[in-house]
Amino acid sequence: MANKTDQILQKFKNKKIGVFIDEGNVFYSQRELKWHIHWEKFLHYLERHATIEIARYYMGMPTEKIAYEKNIIVKHRLEKEGFKVVDKPLKKIYLNKQKNDFKNKCNFDVEITRDVIRNLDQLDVIIVVSGDSDFIGLRDDVLTHGKHFIFACFEHSVAWEIRRSYHIFFENIRDEIEYGKENKNPGENPR
Repeated sequence: MANKTDQILQKFKNKKIGVFIDEGNVFYSQRELKWHIHWEKFLHYLERHATIEIARYYMGMPTEKIAYEKNIIVKHRLEKEGFKVVDKPLKKIYLNKQKNDFKNKCNFDVEITRDVIRNLDQLDVIIVVSGDSDFIGLRDDVLTHGKHFIFACFEHSVAWEIRRSYHIFFENIRDEIEYGKENKNPGENPR
């Protein structure tokens, strides 16, 4: 029997899909859950159901040399796996007035929205990998154009509004998409 995710994707059999991955939205969930998505496996999983026309991965790049070099390796691997990688520098967001505590942040909501709208004519289904309810407006715009929209995200960190949309929870397909130890090269960051 097909799982819920397969049942959702089965509705879009032989449709043209665009996949838009907001790394910043899933990065910390992967770290917290202690397992990572193998993005190439995720694409192959989707390809069992539909044709991938566009696969974009949006990633923030650290400004520190060593971290930047590690991200370049990840970027090149993702490009070899079939993604067009869109990147920009991470920004420091200070958490206090003394500026001694900060977190790195990078927001791609506008870039993802623009890319979806620019490519909407050639796609039947949009998959946005994010649990961020900021994309609800984009979903609504896509639906008014007679297209389909699916969120892909982690269940434990999803906005409640997304539960009312077509959605794929990574936890439900973990066996299919997890970045396994057998795939890991020394020093490689799975993302």
